[in-house]
Amino acid sequence: MAEASLLAASIAVLVGTVAILVNRVRTPAWVRDAQLTLNASAVTSLLLLVCGALLVALVLAFGIFLLATRHGVVGRAMVCLAATGIAHLGVTVRRH
Repeated sequence: MAEASLLAASIAVLVGTVAILVNRVRTPAWVRDAQLTLNASAVTSLLLLVCGALLVALVLAFGIFLLATRHGVVGRAMVCLAATGIAHLGVTVRRH
């Protein structure tokens, strides 16, 4: 029961994050403010993007490892978490 709840919560977080990001990206004022914030330093923007990509890769690798070792529900939850991170990175890349 706890594993199913974890999987359901992970999927809910993924869907909610994507819905919020899609809604925010459609708002020109939010995109302009986000660009102004991230354009303060190109090095900072690149560092955040690289660290985010490494974190997503680590979480995805851990999820695949868990799936391979027959911890299916927790592995799927980690893959959903990685997909949420990919959605965040997609918005970051799209803004630049």
